[in-house]
Amino acid sequence: MLKHVVICHVFIVFQVIYLTAHETQNDYGEFSLKIIKFNICKGPKRIDCTNLTMSALNETNLVINIEIKKNVTINRGKIVSMVNNKPLVRLQMKNPCDHLFMKTLFQTILNVTQNCIFIKSKNVLNIDIAEVAKKYYGGMFLYGNITFKSVFYNDECNFSCTIVEVALSPRKNKKTK
Repeated sequence: MLKHVVICHVFIVFQVIYLTAHETQNDYGEFSLKIIKFNICKGPKRIDCTNLTMSALNETNLVINIEIKKNVTINRGKIVSMVNNKPLVRLQMKNPCDHLFMKTLFQTILNVTQNCIFIKSKNVLNIDIAEVAKKYYGGMFLYGNITFKSVFYNDECNFSCTIVEVALSPRKNKKTK
């Protein structure tokens, strides 16, 4: 009897592995990225502490002009990502600079102090979204349309509110001659 139970469990495990591998084979893998659309949205506060504009340089690069009007700290943040209009990740932060990844990101791309004060400045950021995604996801991810919405603000003003939608499709392998 025990032998039949073990065989049954092994069969179920192999079936689950097969179905998982078979199902994800079409929906997961190396990808090519294309920016579909991008918008600047209005944050929850009446006043903005930055002037923010975005444009696409090509299908993978976003150029973001950000003018920080005064020295400011951010004490609220939210990032939501959706795949094919289904929620994937929701990250809500009471203090974004306490989040290891966010603090490093802010300090890398903007003029931010160790105490997380964003210094009054004008910045032009040219971000290759495809390269960032490949490094972050290790070059493999789910295929489909992915929407990222991020909002950062403090008690007085909005720092940024952006929505970026990208399409991840199977990467075409380059054939060698």
